[in-house]
Amino acid sequence: MLEKVSDSRRIAIVIAIFVVLLGIGSFGDLAISNAVMSQNSYIATFLQNYACFPVGVVIMMSGEIIMQYAVRSSQPTIAKLLIGVAGTALSLYGIWYYLKFAIQYTLSSIQNLEHNRPIGQANNDGGINPTLSTGINIIICFVVFAIATLIVQKWLSHKSAEEFDRLMRVAILGIAVAFVYLMCVEEIKILWGRVRPYELNGVQDNFTPWYKMNGPTGHKSFPSGHSCESMFAIFFPLYASKKNTKLRKRLLIFGVTWGAITAISRVLLGCHFFSDATMGAFIIIFLVFVGTRCAKLKLVN
Repeated sequence: MLEKVSDSRRIAIVIAIFVVLLGIGSFGDLAISNAVMSQNSYIATFLQNYACFPVGVVIMMSGEIIMQYAVRSSQPTIAKLLIGVAGTALSLYGIWYYLKFAIQYTLSSIQNLEHNRPIGQANNDGGINPTLSTGINIIICFVVFAIATLIVQKWLSHKSAEEFDRLMRVAILGIAVAFVYLMCVEEIKILWGRVRPYELNGVQDNFTPWYKMNGPTGHKSFPSGHSCESMFAIFFPLYASKKNTKLRKRLLIFGVTWGAITAISRVLLGCHFFSDATMGAFIIIFLVFVGTRCAKLKLVN
């Protein structure tokens, strides 16, 4: 099916879908949230707790590929050592970035059940959240890092020089997309200052449409970070061999599906409006689209 649609047609279809969905949010955000919001959804809470793994995987994989580059490189020993350290730090950061939020959300869910609160209730805007001690978090991070490194490095060691050169471009692109996301989305959240559905007052007169920039208010609903980070899964096809078109297609379908389901769950849980989730998902789609074009890479051949 993908081969039957031209590249320009696919781009036009994606843009049209984005415009339609954002249009729905422009007129229906409040009504949609009022109709579907429930912080007692176990499925939506599960996705809140664990759906953001793709961004951590992308950062981690970039670090692992750079570590393998240090092993393969013919550069001086000191240069190889520094490259290896940089790759190790990057891989550890990707794992730490994901685990710290997954652990916080998990403990929050447990506390909610213990205190008879809705299981999906969470402080999404940087308040005090339950967590494990720093020492335990570090131990968990290093255990996951050790397991991931053993698996990924064994996989990378079998790659040909040509395929590894392509993976290095994928690694650099992954770093760039993640960096832009981490640098920009939080700033957009602050500038828009939009309240979340669960933060609306009794008469809901503090609701604002997505296109209104409120300035710093302490609220950070627009855009959805979970939608951004889960949609990073569309990056996964780039790790598959260029020759394995079937796997690439399956990974792309998984990525879009995972990102879309997570975006919907954010609306169901009352953490975001429909337009917040839509914009979050399409920010990553846009960044990956531009990045792959600039790096001369394709998600699916």
